[in-house]
Amino acid sequence: MTRRSRISDIAEAAGVSIASVSKALNNRAGVGNENRERILEAAARLDYRHKTADTAEAFPSGIAIVTTASLYLNSQFYEGVIQGALDAAKEGGVAAKVHLLTPDIETGSVNVENLVDDKGVCFLLVGLDHPVLIDQVARSHAPAVIVNGIDRTMRLSCVLPDNRSAGWLATTRLLSEGHTEIVHVSRLFRTSLKERFEGFRDAMQDAGIAIDAERHLLDLTAAGYLEFDTSTALLEAMQKKRFAKSTAFVCSNDIMALGVMDALRARGGNIPRDYSIIGMDDISIARHSNPALTTLRIEREELGRVGWQMLKERALDSEARVRRIGMAVRIIERGTIGPPRHHLRPRA
Repeated sequence: MTRRSRISDIAEAAGVSIASVSKALNNRAGVGNENRERILEAAARLDYRHKTADTAEAFPSGIAIVTTASLYLNSQFYEGVIQGALDAAKEGGVAAKVHLLTPDIETGSVNVENLVDDKGVCFLLVGLDHPVLIDQVARSHAPAVIVNGIDRTMRLSCVLPDNRSAGWLATTRLLSEGHTEIVHVSRLFRTSLKERFEGFRDAMQDAGIAIDAERHLLDLTAAGYLEFDTSTALLEAMQKKRFAKSTAFVCSNDIMALGVMDALRARGGNIPRDYSIIGMDDISIARHSNPALTTLRIEREELGRVGWQMLKERALDSEARVRRIGMAVRIIERGTIGPPRHHLRPRA
């Protein structure tokens, strides 16, 4: 039986990348007219089938969208990501089912053995990048993409916000107002959150400020707190005389930022007169705080949609290259950033 043409065959015939072929066949931007014509000509010559039926055939058991119950139920962020993936799969005529799993106590990873047993399954792993899980999925050879996570071994394709740039952008915004005593608030237990801290450190070092963990970092995980306990953690730290000179806070997500606001108000602080705060994610509650929270917007539904597109590419062509896509973020200006308190402003 003659093997059907693949995207990789078209790429070789046209002398372009697989990504360019995918863009041309899906009528997306990013491919020059000359290359687009060459790709379409090669596809016709190779009798490449690029129809909805092909997509359905590539997903005989549909898509397993896998995350943990705690991530889905406690975060508006992941709800948006999953909805984007579900909508995209539906538009593509492919069935998708969400699996809310519980992490193993010893490893901290979810177990997908039962799902892997279905030989036709394809995975969207949402917010999950534990090495044990990655090993399990990679060994199964099932098409899989990580959404909002990262495979450091580069065996699985990933799409996630450019977290390091996000940390840098948020911190640079505060530095632009004249703040130098800035605290980064986070839970440094995942690669993505560590990269946001690295971006914070990059911006501070660019400004000539050496990072001192006692002055510049509140790590909730190290302090034994969860993100919903941010207010308590900050109050406890400030009672111990930490952050006495701080005028601004970069928070790894909006929930932490709202907790910081609560703690500072409890101590009589005014935002943004006394303290400036910036969050990340732009979940819906951010716009309803008082004052409304300045934050970085991450297009959550788009993350899910791009994850679906990458998974479809992988399912249609097992030879497709592993890719890592970092999506841009942007600042949403609201009401929580101002200049530093007068007595800490740099002299002209």
